[in-house]
Amino acid sequence: MAKKRNPRVDRAVREAVADLLESEIADPRLRLITITEAEVTQDHEVATIYYSTLDPSLVSGDPRRTGGDRLFEPHEVEAGFEAAAPRLRGLVGRRARLRTSPELRFRPDPVVEQANRVEQLLRELGQQNEAGDEDPAP
Repeated sequence: MAKKRNPRVDRAVREAVADLLESEIADPRLRLITITEAEVTQDHEVATIYYSTLDPSLVSGDPRRTGGDRLFEPHEVEAGFEAAAPRLRGLVGRRARLRTSPELRFRPDPVVEQANRVEQLLRELGQQNEAGDEDPAP
């Protein structure tokens, strides 16, 4: 029988990581990141943190138009999380008031990619319907 995770702990770790990224971590690779979910194992040894980033295609590539910020590539964001994980680990344990500080594993949130794929399919379907409406049936 699978043991259930504690949603209170998941939420506390997610909030702690999000707050700490804003207040304690100055790495520019970790700006414009959204922490979407945390899954903490029942023994609190490992926490998988899911995050999303802005789609670079939606933001202007000209840094003068974005206020100087540039969006980092996924591998750069992963490197930023790897560098920050040891520092975050201790801070998250204290902030979330856990007896043990979980090992933090950061993963891109697959839900964001899936939502983009569904949106693309719906857009293509809409374009096909518009094209079908324009062609009169014989």
